[in-house]
Amino acid sequence: MADGTGTAAGADAVELRRLVEAYALAMDKGDPEGFHDLFVPAGALIVLAPGSDEPMGSFEGPGADGVGLIAGLLSELYRDTMHHITNHVVDVDGDAATGTTYCLAYHLCDDEDGKRIETLGVTYADTYERTPEGWRIHTRRATRVWSQIETL
Repeated sequence: MADGTGTAAGADAVELRRLVEAYALAMDKGDPEGFHDLFVPAGALIVLAPGSDEPMGSFEGPGADGVGLIAGLLSELYRDTMHHITNHVVDVDGDAATGTTYCLAYHLCDDEDGKRIETLGVTYADTYERTPEGWRIHTRRATRVWSQIETL
């Protein structure tokens, strides 16, 4: 049902929630290839600073050299990460959907500046596309809303 109250809409919402959780797991595993099944081939991940429409970074296309590049970069910058998906709201319209995802992302640093944990509040503005293999991310706009750094 198009109004989001039917069983099909509920199944779509569950599948889309699993998709954004799989994204978080791929980030934490530092698995650039794991992104292959999360995005459509022409998919894009756009990283934005708070209050800016200009991207800090843009990753496009499939594989480790495309959208998956961010997972490899995070594993180079941080000893460990843990992304917690909190709120996830979607609006399904046939084979397309839009959504907002909230995330608390923990980044453990252990480098020349010492041991620290950087906690980020992140929002993702997503567009999704239903494919023969299931729902995939078409475009994900990631915005850091706030950050906190604590010395360990």
